Amino acid sequence: MTVEEIREHIDPIRHEYADGKSLILPALKFAQTEKGHLTREDLQAVAEATGYSAAYIEGVASFYDRIYLKPNGTRVVSVCVTLSCMLRGSDELFEHLCDREGVSHHGGTSEDGAITIQEAQCLGYCDRAPCVQVDAEETQGPMSLEDGERLLDELRTNPRPDRLWR
Repeated sequence: MTVEEIREHIDPIRHEYADGKSLILPALKFAQTEKGHLTREDLQAVAEATGYSAAYIEGVASFYDRIYLKPNGTRVVSVCVTLSCMLRGSDELFEHLCDREGVSHHGGTSEDGAITIQEAQCLGYCDRAPCVQVDAEETQGPMSLEDGERLLDELRTNPRPDRLWR
């Protein structure tokens, strides 16, 4: 991602933010859409586009769990593990999805790089627990073990999105 591309993305929304620091998160999310994660070069480009140091930008990026500083799967499945979902079976769902993709019960990326399974804090679907979110966009629930398997199958057969908004 180039400095110019990031500026083209954030300049039209600059007026929506009273403080320039507030543009950092939209810039990081946009820079991440190309590869699904951020490289040192991407962090430097965001720093130049926003006018803050690369160290400050990396500090912001490392705080958020949906800003990825390491490569992850083409598709990211986040399983809510907070109380409402846990009481309705999210622990079993998370472990089942991890087993299906051959990753640790702490989450991770499948060997072929297609799917990352990760825990998420409240996704706001407490009334439809347990729930999952795909690529930080589409939230689904209630999700049974069978629904989870179908979701993984769909994600493997559907083409990769042009931009990885996460």
